[in-house]
Amino acid sequence: MSNIEYIVNLCFDISEQGKTPSVALIKNMSQRTLAIPEVIKGLQNWKSSASNRPLTKNKQVLTETKTEQTLQQRVTTLETQIALIMQQLANMSDKN
Repeated sequence: MSNIEYIVNLCFDISEQGKTPSVALIKNMSQRTLAIPEVIKGLQNWKSSASNRPLTKNKQVLTETKTEQTLQQRVTTLETQIALIMQQLANMSDKN
């Protein structure tokens, strides 16, 4: 997906949240490094076709879902490790 398509999809996401897409909001919400001229062009493209979301949205949602699952797995692993460490610390303090 090109940066322009990414920006247009991001504009749709922002709009669906009840917010008005702007250069600053797009730059802030983006998970990519974007040049201001690209953001402006993507915002203009979105404004001219605000009623027609590109089909590439589905690809973006799938990628975000995979990322969320990976993050959830990492959080679960970290929580398990912390619980184990806490238990080991408790055992150590009981021995002293």
